[in-house]
Amino acid sequence: MVKRISPLTRIEGHLKVEVDVSGGRVKSARVCGEMYRGFENLLVGRHPLDAQRITQRVCGVCHEVHGIASSKALAELYRVEPPPNGRLLKDIILALHMAIDHILHFFQLALPDYVDFKAITAYRGKDPRLLGLKSWVASQRPYLFTKRVPGDYISEPSVALDLLAAYVEAFDKLSLGASALAVFGGKAPFAHTVFPGGVSVELTMDRIAKVSQIVDELLAFVETKHLPCAVEVAKRYREYFRIGHGYMNLLSYGGFEAAGEPLYRPGVMIDGRFYPLDVDAIVEDVSHSYYDGSALDFRHGETRPHFGKKGAYSWVKAPRYKGHPMETGPISRVLVTEKTRREFLRFLKDEFGVGMKEAFSTNGRNLARAFEARLLLMYVNRALSKLDPKGSTIVTVDAGLKVTGSGLGLSNAARGELLHYVEAENGRITRYQMVVPSTWNFSPRDSKGQPGPVEKALEGTPVRFSEGLIEVGRVIRSYDPCTACSIH
Repeated sequence: MVKRISPLTRIEGHLKVEVDVSGGRVKSARVCGEMYRGFENLLVGRHPLDAQRITQRVCGVCHEVHGIASSKALAELYRVEPPPNGRLLKDIILALHMAIDHILHFFQLALPDYVDFKAITAYRGKDPRLLGLKSWVASQRPYLFTKRVPGDYISEPSVALDLLAAYVEAFDKLSLGASALAVFGGKAPFAHTVFPGGVSVELTMDRIAKVSQIVDELLAFVETKHLPCAVEVAKRYREYFRIGHGYMNLLSYGGFEAAGEPLYRPGVMIDGRFYPLDVDAIVEDVSHSYYDGSALDFRHGETRPHFGKKGAYSWVKAPRYKGHPMETGPISRVLVTEKTRREFLRFLKDEFGVGMKEAFSTNGRNLARAFEARLLLMYVNRALSKLDPKGSTIVTVDAGLKVTGSGLGLSNAARGELLHYVEAENGRITRYQMVVPSTWNFSPRDSKGQPGPVEKALEGTPVRFSEGLIEVGRVIRSYDPCTACSIH
């Protein structure tokens, strides 16, 4: 029996999911990205420096990440190298944004899949945050707190209310994090200070101290609330270490190296074995996507939108690495890098008694996000300590230069690895390509019939609650979908 979720809520963008359920389990799945965007096409003919601004508008959640990736591609196009301060500031902006995004994902997007939010209506304590939430729920009667799709939720008051208190506190931390981004980015969202040659901000001790103070507060929240809450949920849903397994194929571009020893290393894992990264092996298949054309790499070829194409069911393309579907995200960065892999696997062993195989699961992905949030904020502190208030933050690019050439920017986002590629002739963009995390994860089948990573992960998912498909939603949200980005 084919069941459908359309649209899937608590994600970014427009996503439809179809699952064939047989014998109480998902037999096969199709994830369908909806709403064509066309950002790559609208950049053609524009000034190259427009790209670092326009691409941030691809998404309302992951904005700065596109600005950083674009600036890296443009730096190669213009042949400029940011000064040390500029490289550090880009890393700080990117890492801060990703850490905040991880907090948003767990508390605001994923947690409602596990906790009975109606517990707030029976609260009798004195916590002002919870009392305020209870009063708001009583007056507004929001769906999330008054009606739920059928499921097995954490309803024990002491546990549910502790998780709800952290949920409310997370809103304050998101606002605080945005204020830190604005210190160096000029504004948040959509940083205006990021350029190919660095970051155009006056670097003062006051600004560094302000961001440092906020980072310390965010780090304390991650260590005392985010990570412990993720552990608590995983312990109460241990079966989700066996659900959402998917492929053992991972992609990482490395990153965060301006402060010295890189936090992450580039590389890939295919069927559980590690190999060096070969960027030229990335191809986007469109066999089951609404585009005419053939499989192409980001440097060559062309696709044209064709809604209703025979055999197609998604606006998302199907990136493949040497023919393999690849998962990307915090789990890929953490596991591909040897040092963080050891740390994360030790954490899984100590807390849950599980290992590498269980890392590729719904619980594994949620835990990896919280684990990475801590790593990123610790890196930000390290990078802040290396900033030189007397040093330059930017190398100015001549905007009037009629540049001709190309540039590749490999970077990171909360949801995985991010690639921007630009070609220009006589000062105008002739080609712009983005291969983004959710395009990898939420890709449809390819010409070989291989399901995309999320489609594969859904296979075998138990379905006890057919109305609402809560188990299916949990698997999908562990990837933190951004369909707006995937159909850029």
